[in-house]
Amino acid sequence: MKQGTRRSGGTKGVRQARSDRSREQILRAALDLALEHGYQGTTMAAVSTRSGLPVGSVYWHFKGKEQLFVALLEHCYEVWLEIHSGPEGVRRKLSRGITGLSGADPEHHTKEEALLKAAAVWALSRRLGGLDEDSEVRAAYLRMRAEMFKVDVERITESVPADVTERFPDMPTKLTVLSLAFTDGFYVHANSEVHLDLDFGEYADLAARALEGLVDDFARRAAEER
Repeated sequence: MKQGTRRSGGTKGVRQARSDRSREQILRAALDLALEHGYQGTTMAAVSTRSGLPVGSVYWHFKGKEQLFVALLEHCYEVWLEIHSGPEGVRRKLSRGITGLSGADPEHHTKEEALLKAAAVWALSRRLGGLDEDSEVRAAYLRMRAEMFKVDVERITESVPADVTERFPDMPTKLTVLSLAFTDGFYVHANSEVHLDLDFGEYADLAARALEGLVDDFARRAAEER
């Protein structure tokens, strides 16, 4: 009886492992296709072909395209959390966000980060070419964007001098907003048809120097008030 139980449990374990591998294959395929063709250009049939799995298997794991993309966003968010753990100054953030996502620095770039940045475009209002307001994918991304913003504020807070945050507690939030404005803007520019031949590394450095200078300025103001 015990042996039979072990065999049954072992069989279930093998099946679960096989199912997990299939799910990972599907998510990897969807990630590649989404970066190549966007949300609208990615189909369940194409995911099936790219993953090498039957389309029935794709639908077994995900009932439809929206569910697949929600799971893909969740996966990318988990990777993003690992990358951005611990204190993070504006220079590192801008370097990853500008040189990495523009493709100028592949070492500071992951497909998962690129997908999350692409999703920011999908989440635009419908009149700007985004997804419908009732889209599950759009809603999922907006939830994650809010969580990512909170994490960014926490990480930047840890990298800003304590006397600055004590006197100007909203400083990390302002730095986060400005960092996002820079990275979002350069991402859109790098992926637009009107693409100037820019040295994104240079602009990442200029942006970092601007925000670091802002922190220094507020540090001086804090010191003068003590």
